[in-house]
Amino acid sequence: MILLTIDKKGLLSFLDKCKREADLIAPIQRSGGVTFEEIRDVKEVSLLEGNPLSSPKQFLFSQTDELFQLRRGFFSFKERVERKSRIFFGIRPCDLAALEFSDKFFSSQHGGYEDIYYWNRRRNTLIFGINCLKPEENCLCFLCGSGPFAKRGYDLQLTQLENFCLVEAGSSQGEELVSTYSDFFSQATAGDRKEREILEEKAEREFSHKKVDLQKVSNRLLEDGFSGAVINSQFWEDIGNRCLDCGGCNYICPTCTCFSIIDKADRNIESGERIRIWDSCNFSGFARMASGANPGANKIDRIKKRFFCKLLYSQQNQGLLGCVGCGRCLKVCYGNIDILKVAREIEVK
Repeated sequence: MILLTIDKKGLLSFLDKCKREADLIAPIQRSGGVTFEEIRDVKEVSLLEGNPLSSPKQFLFSQTDELFQLRRGFFSFKERVERKSRIFFGIRPCDLAALEFSDKFFSSQHGGYEDIYYWNRRRNTLIFGINCLKPEENCLCFLCGSGPFAKRGYDLQLTQLENFCLVEAGSSQGEELVSTYSDFFSQATAGDRKEREILEEKAEREFSHKKVDLQKVSNRLLEDGFSGAVINSQFWEDIGNRCLDCGGCNYICPTCTCFSIIDKADRNIESGERIRIWDSCNFSGFARMASGANPGANKIDRIKKRFFCKLLYSQQNQGLLGCVGCGRCLKVCYGNIDILKVAREIEVK
């Protein structure tokens, strides 16, 4: 493991050098909170503890994505494929786990089809992560196996100390970067390594009060099989009645991948475009068919399916939990639906 150090002034200078080669996406402090945005000046970059309100998902799986254009007459088809080079800085371990989930979902491992719109962006992206020293109130990353310190999924990973950062290279691209800009870095000492271990142990202890066996929860859902044989309908009804169908949990979640396709034509129907947009399985019309039949008409069934998806189906299909423990869904939920509390109740059913 290559472990280096860089002071915080040098870190900004290093990012400025990197920004000349690729678009830099990083956390920025706004009046409403910290969000991921494209950086114009590295002085805007926020190194504050805590997860940004938004996730990097929007830059790889866009909320609105033009897939291709069509023109009548001499039929023409123009596919729109984005190949920007990007660097994501400040990605927390839970979002690194979410990227791993999305990589699997949009790859040929999932249904034999590789999503070129996602992968042309993803392959041109470098990931600079940052470990969490103090989990937020809603964080569940330790329970989900994604944090608070990352084990994989990054090109470079930072751990903030008092006056400088430890930097770990996690890929050949990361090693090449620190070699190219070696003037910014110094070799870490044995004391630096020890301090990192102490910080990781301390961060994990912060989760000591959050105990739930998510594997047992998955097994209980599997036993139930959506039939209500193990988990009674009143349990889901109580949760569903608090849901306002706003879709906020889906839109803010870094692993939600539901989308719809719409075709738009100009007034003369001579040309048009096909667009992919984010959708929510919590919406009443999500599963509606052209015939009018709607297997998702019942709100209770929709909220129930969401938890089955996050805690069971995702493991069956991707081999990964659909929840990475970022806590964003609870932040935006007007019904105060807490996935940790739901999981705890399922565990003892």
